[in-house]
Amino acid sequence: MARKRPRISRARREALRFARQTLALLERHRKRVGEEPGREIEAAVREVQEAAGGEDRERLSGALLRLDGLWEKHLAFARRAAWREYAEAVLVAVAAALFLRAFLVEPFRIPSNSMAPTLLEGDQVLVDKLAYGPRVPFASRRFFDLAPPRRGDVVVFENPREPGNDLVKRVVGVPGDVVEIRDQLLHLNGVPQPREAAGGFGYEERNESTGRWWRDTCLRFHERLALGPLERPAGDSPQEAEKAWAAAARDGVRVHDVVQCRHSRFGDREGPFLTVAPGHVFVMGDNRDRSADSRTDGGWQVPVENVKGRAMRVWWSWGRGGFFPFAQSGIRAERLLKRIE
Repeated sequence: MARKRPRISRARREALRFARQTLALLERHRKRVGEEPGREIEAAVREVQEAAGGEDRERLSGALLRLDGLWEKHLAFARRAAWREYAEAVLVAVAAALFLRAFLVEPFRIPSNSMAPTLLEGDQVLVDKLAYGPRVPFASRRFFDLAPPRRGDVVVFENPREPGNDLVKRVVGVPGDVVEIRDQLLHLNGVPQPREAAGGFGYEERNESTGRWWRDTCLRFHERLALGPLERPAGDSPQEAEKAWAAAARDGVRVHDVVQCRHSRFGDREGPFLTVAPGHVFVMGDNRDRSADSRTDGGWQVPVENVKGRAMRVWWSWGRGGFFPFAQSGIRAERLLKRIE
């Protein structure tokens, strides 16, 4: 007897649960079931509940069989409806995800350290696809344009020289700008963009030829990009250059970090490159000495229609220096949800 009681108790619980579920379904689909079948089902439910309160297992078994028969006769459609609702929910979720990816936000994996220290290889970033206007899905044009990219924006774009290959870089030049690097210092229209030393930056770099990792320590700087129109200085004096920068800075300043990994030699220059054309931007990596960007091969520019959006945050990061037991790569928790400056 000691073994049978738990089984009876378990059977009662299952019977009562079946009765409650049946009543809930009946309440939900009362109109479709009809009044007379509904009363029959309610009576069968009461019979199950009463039988579950006694010790007569045969009565409980008979009540369950009667309720099961009524359920199959009048409520079986609800099972099919539940599967249909589940399938519809899955389809809606997939459609919503595709809509978000096509029009609002898209994830992008950082494939290299060309944007260090801002972005590291293995970071996953969220790209705001509405930043410059909603794009037509699977096309390189927009329904309409919003504000164009500004200096300092970190953008994801389709490489105009390698269609189908997406890159992430920082906008440093906008239409009308002439970009030049003098002694590792960025100049726009002859105006140096000031920067301050910020110590060293150590990170691991991968040799593309051998695949091996090696650690390097570079110089880190806080660079300040003026956001307003940059007029060429009236003269060659540092005071005139500072005055031109201050005038452009009235429209705002974008501060971000850059690194230099090679020693500068006096007189080193890159550019001046061609004036940035209307509807284009000039882009550079924050890892200035290890970035293939608009400076390469004599200079090239990115059409604004190739820009897919502005990088907003790092939502996930897995790479060298992260934590994972017995591995050299893992989760870099300090970078999760990091805002991209």
